[in-house]
Parts: sequence; structure tokens; C-alpha cells
Amino acid sequence: MPPTDESESARLLERVERLRALLERDEKDATGWFGLGRALLELARSDEALEPFRRAVAIDPKYTAAHRDLGRALLASGDPRGALHAFERAARLADETGDLQTGNEARVFQRRAEKALGIVRDAPPASETPRRALRSLAKSASEGVTPAHALYKQGFDHFANDRTERAIELFREALAIDPELAIAWNGLSLAFRQQGDIDAAIEAGRRLIELEPDDPLSHTNLSILYMRQGRIPEAEEEKAVAMQLQMRAQRAR
Repeated sequence: MPPTDESESARLLERVERLRALLERDEKDATGWFGLGRALLELARSDEALEPFRRAVAIDPKYTAAHRDLGRALLASGDPRGALHAFERAARLADETGDLQTGNEARVFQRRAEKALGIVRDAPPASETPRRALRSLAKSASEGVTPAHALYKQGFDHFANDRTERAIELFREALAIDPELAIAWNGLSLAFRQQGDIDAAIEAGRRLIELEPDDPLSHTNLSILYMRQGRIPEAEEEKAVAMQLQMRAQRAR
């Protein structure tokens, strides 16, 4: 979808020209080609975005994000079969390199390409709570003694046993007592995600980040939610924040 804001369009066009100028000086810059493709894709110029993405993956065959976005450009250009191959390649590379976030995103788009081709598969476990997030909830449930925390613990027990509606009720009761109980916002976001209510999951995820802005997992989860809605710039921004926080934590050790 092209940007609706004129200033945003102008910013993207300026970025396109700047990147093209840089690439004239260094044609082997895979990141530059990827950035050019992304800017063109955001301008809804998917046909033009194909060549930059192809240049990026030719220079760096393991550039998972470039393979993913090549698929996006192919899908938008009316080539779902080519897109499917690109998404499958991105997912395989992501598994090899440990880039789980890009792998998840590629698989979301892969299902769109399959749908466009009339390929029907069993529903993937995309709505299931990631193991790391569930472990985080479990650890939090073992700590704290306040009445709000007690309700959260009950909610976690229901959530862990697939009683999602009751878990949501208890998380909300906990937040009614203590609106700043971050773990309850986390549980609420994950429970809404489990139900498929992505708007509500994003709202709770944003509130969680307001309370705990330095938690990389919270930013990763919000990035995944944005990706589910096709909000690629917001997803990429949250992913970048999560990576920066992880790097900061590693340097501090």
C-alpha cells in the first residue's frame, strides 16, 4: 500500500535518490540494494523493487530479509509462484542462520502466496505462544505476592492449559487492581494473540513496552504482531529495537 502522507512519500523518494547515488559508487553494497528495494516497495513500486532485491541476494545469497522482500515484491507484482519460492528460500536460510524473526515473517507471507495459488495446507501453529514467551510468563507467575499478582498467577494457569478466555478475564482483573503490573499486560497480549485478536494484542503489547521499554522480548513480540497485520515498517522498527537491546545486554555482561 502506498504511503498516504505526502511528506512520507517525499521522504521515501528522497531516500530512493540518495541510495541510487550511493550505489553508483558501490554496486557491491547488498545493504544499499536492499534499502532501495524497501523504499520502492513502500512507494508501491513493486515492479521496480524486484531488481534491487535480486541484486542484494546475488551479492549476499544468505541475506534472508532480502529474499523475504523479494518475495513480497513478486507477490505484489502478480507472480505468486515466484514469491512462494522466495519465501521458502528465506525461511530455510533463517532456520540455518538462527534469524527466527525473519523466518516467522517469511512463513506468514508464504501462506499468502499459497493462498493466491490455491494451495491449502493444515493451519500452522502461528497462533501458538512462542516457547520463550511462555517460559517468561511461567517465571513471572512464580514471583510476587500482591493480590493483583495472585490473579495473574491464576490467569497464567488457565492460559497454560488453553483456557484463554478465562485467562483474559483474570489478567484484566489483575490490571484493574494494579494497572502497572507489566506481566499482566504481557499475559493479556499473548492471550489475545492466541485468540487471533491482533488489535487487542497490539494495544496490550504497547502498554507493556511503556512500562518496560528495555525488554527485548516485548519488542520482538510486538514486531511479530505488526507483521501479522502487514505493518512492515512498524514491525521492522520494533525488531531493530529488540536487536539493539539484546546487543546492549550482551556488551554489559
